[in-house]
Amino acid sequence: MRIRSDYLLRSAMPRRRSVLKPGCLLILLALAEWSRAEAETPAAPTLLAFNTNFINSAGRPADLSAVLGAGNALLPGSYRVDLLVNGQLTGRRDVVFVQDPVSGRVTPCVDADLLQTAGVQLQSLTPPLSADDSACLDLPALMDQAAVDYDSTRLQLKLSIPQAFLSRSARGYIDPALWDEGVAAAYVNYQFNASESRSSGVGGSNNRNAFLGLQNGVNLGAWRLRNDATLSWADGQSMDARSNRLLLQRDITAWKSQLALGEQYTDPTLFDSLRFRGAQLASDDGMLPDSERGYAPVIRGQAQSNAVVEVRQNGYTLYRANVPPGPFELTDIFPSGSNGDLEITVTEADGSKRVTHQAFSSLPLMLRKGRWQYSAAIGEYQGGQNVRPGFAAGTLVYGIGDDSTVAAGLQFSADFQALNLGVGTNTPLGALSLDVTQSLSRVQGQRQQGQSVRLLYAKTFTRTLTNLTLAAYRYSTDGYRSFNDHANDLAGNSQAQFGRSRSRIDLTTQQDLGRERRFGSLYLNLSQQSYWGQSGSTGSVGLGYGNNWKRMGYNFSVSQSRDSRPGGVSSTQAMLTFTVPLGDKPRSPRLYSNLSHTTGGGASLQAGVNGYVGEDTSYSVQAGHSSRDGSSSAGISVNHSADFMQLSAAYNAARQYQSGSVGASGAIVVHGGGVNLSRTVGDTFALLQVEGLSGSELRAGDGGKLGRNGYVVQPYAQPYRVNSLNLDTRQLGADAELDDTVKQVVPRRGAVVKGVFKARRGLRAQFTLLRPDGGTAPFGASVEDSEGKPLGIVDPKGKVLLLLKQDAGRLAVKWRGGQCVADYRLPPAKAGQFYQRRTLNCD
Repeated sequence: MRIRSDYLLRSAMPRRRSVLKPGCLLILLALAEWSRAEAETPAAPTLLAFNTNFINSAGRPADLSAVLGAGNALLPGSYRVDLLVNGQLTGRRDVVFVQDPVSGRVTPCVDADLLQTAGVQLQSLTPPLSADDSACLDLPALMDQAAVDYDSTRLQLKLSIPQAFLSRSARGYIDPALWDEGVAAAYVNYQFNASESRSSGVGGSNNRNAFLGLQNGVNLGAWRLRNDATLSWADGQSMDARSNRLLLQRDITAWKSQLALGEQYTDPTLFDSLRFRGAQLASDDGMLPDSERGYAPVIRGQAQSNAVVEVRQNGYTLYRANVPPGPFELTDIFPSGSNGDLEITVTEADGSKRVTHQAFSSLPLMLRKGRWQYSAAIGEYQGGQNVRPGFAAGTLVYGIGDDSTVAAGLQFSADFQALNLGVGTNTPLGALSLDVTQSLSRVQGQRQQGQSVRLLYAKTFTRTLTNLTLAAYRYSTDGYRSFNDHANDLAGNSQAQFGRSRSRIDLTTQQDLGRERRFGSLYLNLSQQSYWGQSGSTGSVGLGYGNNWKRMGYNFSVSQSRDSRPGGVSSTQAMLTFTVPLGDKPRSPRLYSNLSHTTGGGASLQAGVNGYVGEDTSYSVQAGHSSRDGSSSAGISVNHSADFMQLSAAYNAARQYQSGSVGASGAIVVHGGGVNLSRTVGDTFALLQVEGLSGSELRAGDGGKLGRNGYVVQPYAQPYRVNSLNLDTRQLGADAELDDTVKQVVPRRGAVVKGVFKARRGLRAQFTLLRPDGGTAPFGASVEDSEGKPLGIVDPKGKVLLLLKQDAGRLAVKWRGGQCVADYRLPPAKAGQFYQRRTLNCD
């Protein structure tokens, strides 16, 4: 503390009256010297204090000890918590909480093992740490801007760690210990459709038919049973029931694979997929982190200073990271699409930029460096023929370098063997994949052998905005047999022998015209195939163009299917479609018109309006005219999405016919808490349970209502990823409240996971609390029930809003230095009243 002598002299002059007397000056100087000495002497830490004098509480001091208390209610010990690093869930583990002997606070013990689990590079710290160091660490002292926070209500330990201290671990990694196999449950997805048509012309008839498709599932522990079945019926025919699939499967976590037993299909990477009954073990890419799925090149470069590296594809930023001076290597990017060159921008500390480009395209045979993908199957062929040969098959794909992948596969049966070898590479001209299959087949003493060659190519030409999604070519020699061809030979299907493929070419491309498709978009799909033993070929071609003019959208397309073999039929169709919104709102009705011409079928014109009635019901009304027979037609269709199913109905009429159809789809889920109806569920989905509350006030995030049993179904969940289960509380009444509205789960593939939400229902009341002296209770005073459970905090006006279990009882109001009790009795609540207001005398 410094005091200028000239100021002291002036302040002591008679003409300027001063409040500072000589004695006061001596005291001030002594205090300044004492405070300086105290600042130089280390002081024992004290509890954090808050100055509440600035709070206006009707002229009385506020008591915020219930809100800003220095301690916490957590007792020392070991607790299992969810570990979040920079907001991302990374694991679940036991953490020891210790009490500081000075402050009394209970805090988590962050040791070296915990930091290593969080992804911290222990050797990058100063001083470096060993993983077996069990000492509790001061995280902010180790790393600037690091922080530790524990959320006791959610049992979450949150670590905020600067990116520079984190290892280059795989992005999207989730500890397998968090993978939830779910609860025991069974479900049925159903899809029902029935139709009837009547024709009044010559030879008129009535036709009725119905179809029911079922997808059935049962989960028990780690095992999942799946079955697909159909029931169909038509006039004059008996009921036809078929089971299309019956499969039992489970995760093999250590191998990042799925084990499946039953009716299924082989892996299609190298060979044509086969339907068989048996066992299969195959790698599951869904178990891998996002940054290790599929293929991505390694980005290498060099920074001259502390720089920012940004990787973009097709105008979208894929990756952005800070790198130190020197060479860098980025291995954890994952592109947004299968094609598109990568643009790498290095921004130095002085703002200068260097931009380079790296070619990138992805094909089925392309994997990241060091990644494996495999499948192994053994069983009995189920291809629809009368024969059931047993076989074994396997494939193996491995990324050997930054731009190269190799693959091998084998199919083996008593009279059939096939070997496949392939290689994929990424070049500046695009991604190429080449594989060759050698087959040997023996049927009734005849031996056939041959080869099949497949070439795949993909590329996006950024400068011309051309996206060559896939160009594929396959050629097979006369002696080549696929396993399906071999089965046809065994079954004596002579007609299939003349349908064996000789060569095939496929092309899929899209051309954007102008940046952001300013002048529209053009696409082309082409396929052609020739056969052994048959003259001619089959093929198809589709060409389309789409664009917008002001608010009107229009599309033009031409498609042709051609079969030049003997007896083959060819046709060509041209179509022009217009759509115009009838309003400015997102769900405004849309007027559409469709003009088409088909070879041999003449021209037809369709026009109509589609839109929405409310949020859950859509409609379409249309009328049309055909030049072929001069007939006109009209139709209407309605679709409604209910909370527990989806309904549809349609009716069409013309001069010579009438037809109508109805449909329904949804799911029935059976679990330990009862039975719930839902919209169609996916293979992996979730149950949300609300304890202490039932009825229709709550909805799941997708709109399903809470059932009477306190459960609601969330139809879809992503396996091996963090899914947020949330409740929509907008329709929740004032007489109920939830402790939490979001739960995070990580389901395994096929699991039915469960999220539990705790809720309370009671009577909502706002009390004005008056003390015995007539004044209101102080701001910050806590209010408890007769059992000592905290209910609320008094506001600056002496009021408190509570949710009460009973309509009568006793409240305890406590503040520092005093307390009182108040009895209350609430009359029956009026309809539409959110809460009651009462004044209570607190004695």
